[in-house]
Amino acid sequence: MTDARFTDPELQALYALLAPTDTGAPSATAEDIAAREGLDLAADLAAVRRRTARAAASRRRSEGGHRRENQRAPEDYALEVLSRRAGHLRRSELRDLARAWTRLGLWPAELEAWVGAVGVNGAAIARGCLTAGIAVSSMDIALDGMRVKQRLRGGEPVFSVLARAAACGRSLSD
Repeated sequence: MTDARFTDPELQALYALLAPTDTGAPSATAEDIAAREGLDLAADLAAVRRRTARAAASRRRSEGGHRRENQRAPEDYALEVLSRRAGHLRRSELRDLARAWTRLGLWPAELEAWVGAVGVNGAAIARGCLTAGIAVSSMDIALDGMRVKQRLRGGEPVFSVLARAAACGRSLSD
Protein backbone atom coordinates (compact mmCIF):
# COMPACT_ATOMS: atom_id res chain seq x y z
CA MET A 1 0.00 0.00 0.00
CA THR A 2 1.45 3.38 -0.95
CA ASP A 3 0.47 6.95 -0.38
CA ALA A 4 1.52 9.70 -2.80
CA ARG A 5 1.95 12.18 0.06
CA PHE A 6 5.15 10.46 1.21
CA THR A 7 8.34 10.81 -0.79
CA ASP A 8 10.59 9.39 1.94
CA PRO A 9 10.81 5.58 1.58
CA GLU A 10 11.17 5.12 5.34
CA LEU A 11 7.96 7.05 6.04
CA GLN A 12 6.26 5.09 3.25
CA ALA A 13 7.37 1.82 4.89
CA LEU A 14 5.96 2.94 8.25
CA TYR A 15 2.73 3.96 6.57
CA ALA A 16 2.44 0.61 4.80
CA LEU A 17 3.12 -1.24 8.05
CA LEU A 18 0.64 0.74 10.16
CA ALA A 19 -2.19 1.30 7.66
CA PRO A 20 -5.16 -0.97 8.31
CA THR A 21 -5.28 -3.87 5.89
CA ASP A 22 -8.63 -5.38 6.89
CA THR A 23 -10.63 -2.78 4.94
CA GLY A 24 -7.94 -1.93 2.44
CA ALA A 25 -8.54 1.77 3.07
CA PRO A 26 -5.78 3.68 4.81
CA SER A 27 -6.44 6.16 7.57
CA ALA A 28 -6.80 9.76 6.49
CA THR A 29 -3.30 10.82 7.57
CA ALA A 30 -0.09 9.45 9.03
CA GLU A 31 -0.97 11.40 12.18
CA ASP A 32 -4.19 9.35 12.47
CA ILE A 33 -2.22 6.13 12.21
CA ALA A 34 0.33 7.24 14.81
CA ALA A 35 -2.46 8.38 17.15
CA ARG A 36 -4.34 5.09 16.70
CA GLU A 37 -1.17 3.12 17.47
CA GLY A 38 -0.19 5.41 20.36
CA LEU A 39 3.04 6.45 18.64
CA ASP A 40 4.86 9.74 18.93
CA LEU A 41 7.52 9.12 16.28
CA ALA A 42 8.75 12.72 16.15
CA ALA A 43 9.47 12.82 19.89
CA ASP A 44 11.15 9.39 19.80
CA LEU A 45 13.35 10.38 16.87
CA ALA A 46 14.30 13.68 18.52
CA ALA A 47 15.29 11.81 21.71
CA VAL A 48 17.46 9.40 19.72
CA ARG A 49 19.16 12.27 17.91
CA ARG A 50 19.88 14.05 21.22
CA ARG A 51 21.32 10.84 22.70
CA THR A 52 23.50 10.28 19.62
CA ALA A 53 24.76 13.88 19.67
CA ARG A 54 25.61 13.65 23.40
CA ALA A 55 27.48 10.38 22.87
CA ALA A 56 29.47 11.85 19.98
CA ALA A 57 30.32 14.96 22.00
CA SER A 58 31.38 12.82 24.95
CA ARG A 59 33.54 10.69 22.67
CA ARG A 60 35.23 13.80 21.25
CA ARG A 61 35.87 15.18 24.76
CA SER A 62 37.35 11.91 25.99
CA GLU A 63 39.68 11.74 22.99
CA GLY A 64 40.88 15.25 23.76
CA GLY A 65 41.52 15.89 20.11
CA HIS A 66 45.09 14.57 20.37
CA ARG A 67 46.47 11.38 18.90
CA ARG A 68 49.39 9.72 20.60
CA GLU A 69 52.33 8.64 18.49
CA ASN A 70 51.46 4.95 18.81
CA GLN A 71 47.87 5.44 17.59
CA ARG A 72 47.00 5.00 13.95
CA ALA A 73 44.70 7.30 12.07
CA PRO A 74 41.08 6.04 12.26
CA GLU A 75 40.88 5.74 8.48
CA ASP A 76 43.99 3.51 8.43
CA TYR A 77 42.46 1.25 11.07
CA ALA A 78 39.17 1.07 9.14
CA LEU A 79 41.14 0.24 5.99
CA GLU A 80 42.86 -2.63 7.81
CA VAL A 81 39.56 -4.03 9.12
CA LEU A 82 37.95 -3.82 5.68
CA SER A 83 40.99 -5.37 3.98
CA ARG A 84 40.71 -8.42 6.24
CA ARG A 85 37.04 -8.84 5.37
CA ALA A 86 37.12 -7.93 1.69
CA GLY A 87 40.60 -8.62 0.38
CA HIS A 88 39.19 -9.05 -3.12
CA LEU A 89 38.43 -5.32 -3.45
CA ARG A 90 40.87 -2.84 -4.97
CA ARG A 91 42.78 -0.57 -2.64
CA SER A 92 40.95 2.51 -3.97
CA GLU A 93 37.56 0.88 -3.28
CA LEU A 94 38.68 -0.10 0.21
CA ARG A 95 39.93 3.46 0.86
CA ASP A 96 36.51 4.89 -0.16
CA LEU A 97 34.73 2.43 2.13
CA ALA A 98 37.17 3.23 4.96
CA ARG A 99 36.38 6.94 4.62
CA ALA A 100 32.65 6.21 4.87
CA TRP A 101 33.16 4.11 8.00
CA THR A 102 35.52 6.66 9.55
CA ARG A 103 32.90 9.40 9.21
CA LEU A 104 30.73 7.47 11.70
CA GLY A 105 33.25 8.18 14.46
CA LEU A 106 33.20 4.66 15.91
CA TRP A 107 35.70 3.21 18.34
CA PRO A 108 37.80 0.34 16.91
CA ALA A 109 35.78 -2.39 18.63
CA GLU A 110 32.52 -0.77 17.49
CA LEU A 111 33.81 -0.53 13.94
CA GLU A 112 34.70 -4.22 13.84
CA ALA A 113 31.33 -5.19 15.33
CA TRP A 114 29.35 -3.09 12.83
CA VAL A 115 31.38 -4.28 9.84
CA GLY A 116 30.82 -7.86 11.00
CA ALA A 117 27.09 -7.27 11.35
CA VAL A 118 26.23 -5.27 8.22
CA GLY A 119 29.20 -5.98 5.93
CA VAL A 120 31.96 -3.88 4.43
CA ASN A 121 29.48 -1.89 2.30
CA GLY A 122 27.17 -1.24 5.27
CA ALA A 123 28.37 2.15 6.55
CA ALA A 124 25.08 3.78 5.51
CA ILE A 125 23.12 1.03 7.27
CA ALA A 126 25.23 1.48 10.41
CA ARG A 127 24.70 5.25 10.30
CA GLY A 128 20.94 4.74 10.04
CA CYS A 129 20.98 2.29 12.93
CA LEU A 130 23.04 4.64 15.10
CA THR A 131 20.68 7.51 14.30
CA ALA A 132 17.63 5.39 15.14
CA GLY A 133 19.19 4.00 18.32
CA ILE A 134 19.50 0.41 17.10
CA ALA A 135 22.40 -1.30 18.86
CA VAL A 136 24.86 -3.56 17.07
CA SER A 137 24.12 -6.17 19.73
CA SER A 138 20.55 -6.44 18.40
CA MET A 139 21.58 -7.52 14.89
CA ASP A 140 20.96 -11.21 15.69
CA ILE A 141 17.44 -10.67 17.05
CA ALA A 142 14.85 -12.46 14.93
CA LEU A 143 11.82 -10.45 13.84
CA ASP A 144 9.11 -12.43 12.08
CA GLY A 145 11.56 -15.25 11.34
CA MET A 146 14.41 -13.13 9.95
CA ARG A 147 17.36 -11.58 11.78
CA VAL A 148 17.63 -7.81 11.95
CA LYS A 149 20.95 -7.80 10.07
CA GLN A 150 19.46 -9.90 7.26
CA ARG A 151 16.55 -7.47 6.92
CA LEU A 152 18.89 -4.47 6.80
CA ARG A 153 21.33 -6.11 4.38
CA GLY A 154 18.36 -7.06 2.20
CA GLY A 155 17.36 -3.40 1.88
CA GLU A 156 14.61 -3.03 4.45
CA PRO A 157 14.72 0.56 5.78
CA VAL A 158 16.01 1.07 9.32
CA PHE A 159 12.79 2.66 10.57
CA SER A 160 10.75 -0.16 9.06
CA VAL A 161 12.84 -2.65 11.07
CA LEU A 162 12.38 -0.45 14.15
CA ALA A 163 8.60 -0.35 13.62
CA ARG A 164 8.52 -4.13 13.10
CA ALA A 165 10.44 -4.63 16.36
CA ALA A 166 8.00 -2.36 18.21
CA ALA A 167 5.07 -4.32 16.76
CA CYS A 168 6.70 -7.53 18.04
CA GLY A 169 7.31 -5.97 21.46
CA ARG A 170 11.11 -6.12 21.05
CA SER A 171 13.63 -3.40 21.83
CA LEU A 172 16.63 -2.98 19.53
CA SER A 173 18.51 -0.54 21.77
CA ASP A 174 21.02 -1.48 24.46
